[in-house]
Amino acid sequence: TLRELRKRRGLTQSEVNSRLRVSRSTCSTWEVGEREPSLTNAVKLARLLGVSLKTLARSMQIDVDGVPDDE
Repeated sequence: TLRELRKRRGLTQSEVNSRLRVSRSTCSTWEVGEREPSLTNAVKLARLLGVSLKTLARSMQIDVDGVPDDE
């Protein structure tokens, strides 16, 4: 899950919000599935967590089957 990816990096929700420059409740809404990050924020979040966009999407239960990997 997104929460697990964040915790593996030793980050709090507050730290994620601060580093991505989003409002204080944003990370929480992503983690509980209330909202999904914009593409721009998804790229920033993947970089911060050290994962690919596909891994990030899967952690948020977004279906990426059939989406090709980058070449």
